[in-house]
Amino acid sequence: MAAPCIGVACWGCVVPKANSHSIDKAIGGRLKLYRQRANLSQTALGKHLGVSFQQVQKYENGTNRISAASLMKIARFLNISIADLLASDGKQGGKSATVARSDVARFARTSEGRSLIHGFLAIEDPHLRRHIVGLVKALGQRAG
Repeated sequence: MAAPCIGVACWGCVVPKANSHSIDKAIGGRLKLYRQRANLSQTALGKHLGVSFQQVQKYENGTNRISAASLMKIARFLNISIADLLASDGKQGGKSATVARSDVARFARTSEGRSLIHGFLAIEDPHLRRHIVGLVKALGQRAG
C-alpha cells in the first residue's frame, strides 16, 4: 500500500499540506477580532452557535476548523460578511485595509462622524450596538 500523497496532486485532486492549519489560525484570528469588536464573550458567541466557549476558543486559535454553516451563522451574528472572516493580504470584504482606514479617518473628521461616534460609544449594551450596526449597514446598502 502506497503512502498518502500530501501537498501534491493525487488522481486529479490536491491534498492539502499538513501545515494548512495556518489558514484556520488566520480565520480564527479574524473571528476573535470581530467578536471582540462586537464586545461579545466567547460564551455568548458559543451560545448562539450551540457550542461551548471552549469550542469558540478552539476556532479562534485555529485548533478546530469552522464549518461553512458556522461561518454563515457567525457572520450574521456579528453583522459582517463571510468575506471579512476569510479575507487575507490585508483585505476585508474586497476593500484594502488602507483605503478603509482613510475612509474612516475622513469620516471621523466630519461633524456628523464625530457625533455618531460619540453617540455610539455612549451605548453600553452590546446587543443594542449590534442592532444599530445592522440598521446602518442596511440603510447604506439601500442608499447604494
